[in-house]
Amino acid sequence: MIKLRKILESMDTESIAGICLFYDSKLLACKRTNSYWSIPKGHLHIGEVPSEGVQRELTEETQIVLNGEPELVCTKDKENGKFYLFKFEMNKKLIPRLDHEHEDWGYFEVTDLPKPFDETVTRYLKND
Repeated sequence: MIKLRKILESMDTESIAGICLFYDSKLLACKRTNSYWSIPKGHLHIGEVPSEGVQRELTEETQIVLNGEPELVCTKDKENGKFYLFKFEMNKKLIPRLDHEHEDWGYFEVTDLPKPFDETVTRYLKND
């Protein structure tokens, strides 16, 4: 029997989209289960544009739905695809409801992120 997860993974590309959500100058970060801290992000589906994919991933991982379009702040080439990084300033502090991939969350100053933190995102934040 083929598992649903395997079917869904076969729809993914190697490209990834992530979003830096800010409220009151603080970044929303989520801790992956038994792993590192990062922003909401994930693989784009085949035929999906980055702005759609990042909002889908955000909703899947946190149940947060944006009331506007996020800004694309950088695109980086990676081994077999691209990494798209978006930014969105929230006017209200939203509380995520995490999916099974995450075990904790918080809003953090960019200069005081929890460790270990996703190095790809950290490099962008230091250049911003």
